[in-house]
Amino acid sequence: MFRYMGLLLSAAALLALACYEPPPPPEPVPAWYWHIGPTASDLYDLASTARDDVWAAGVDGNGAGEILHFRSFRWEFAEMPEKIGPLYAVAAEPGGDAWAAGGGDNFVHWDGSSWRAWPHPAPGNKIYGLALVDVLNGWAVGEGGRIFRFGGGEWKADTSPTTQTLRRVRVLSAKSAWAAGDGGTVLRYDGSSWKEVDFPPTIDLYDLHFFADDDGWVVGAVASLYHWNGSSFRKYRSPDADITYQCCGFAASGLGWAGGDEMHLARYQDDAWTLEQNMPSGLWTLTALHMVSPTEGWAVGPRGTMMHYY
Repeated sequence: MFRYMGLLLSAAALLALACYEPPPPPEPVPAWYWHIGPTASDLYDLASTARDDVWAAGVDGNGAGEILHFRSFRWEFAEMPEKIGPLYAVAAEPGGDAWAAGGGDNFVHWDGSSWRAWPHPAPGNKIYGLALVDVLNGWAVGEGGRIFRFGGGEWKADTSPTTQTLRRVRVLSAKSAWAAGDGGTVLRYDGSSWKEVDFPPTIDLYDLHFFADDDGWVVGAVASLYHWNGSSFRKYRSPDADITYQCCGFAASGLGWAGGDEMHLARYQDDAWTLEQNMPSGLWTLTALHMVSPTEGWAVGPRGTMMHYY
């Protein structure tokens, strides 16, 4: 009897083992990795329409504008028109169009097949920020507080309330856009005109990211990380007190990064900023950061510096 029961238990155990399926391996946690790109040029801005359609703009060793295109899992040089000056800004539109501009006498436009020079309404005025509303409308900002608007098939100068150099512009809709720059300058477009928003510190601001008119971030010198709640800016403690934040990128309102000097990246999560771990050390600077999705993003800087988050 006991022998029979033992055989039954052994059979049951073997059956259980035969039916057992181990749990699936855990999904890898995304992290920032050094990426060996195809250039040693200084890179200043990033834009994308999809994970396999990312643009990077910069300046080559001869001072000419350079654009890289990430597609099919690799970066490639884009063929540029002749005599294009340095490029400091790039923006892409979901329909496929893209624009770039910088320190030369032309904007350049990607129409889905090639980059072509486009007339600049004020040649020689440096452009540091670009943002598109859609294929027919966009904004550009730059030195001396200059603001340019794209509409009706051309770029035109728009009225600006400041003479401080503007570093970045972001668009929420045709009736809402934000820009930030030197001397603590923050501007808001309300659908009819640009107006200054009160930002008491006179620190230089280098980047911004807005989810809504009552939810946005500006970052800059003196380890500045400020959140806009619709009526005022709240300063957040930086995990690195000596850094100048030159760029920021958010995957969601509760998840983002800010970067700058010495390859440092601060991570925003759970309403606090902490220093991102496992970053390579060095003297390189991050000048632009762009999140394609919550699990993928890019950061770039001088001398071909590239970081890939995945």
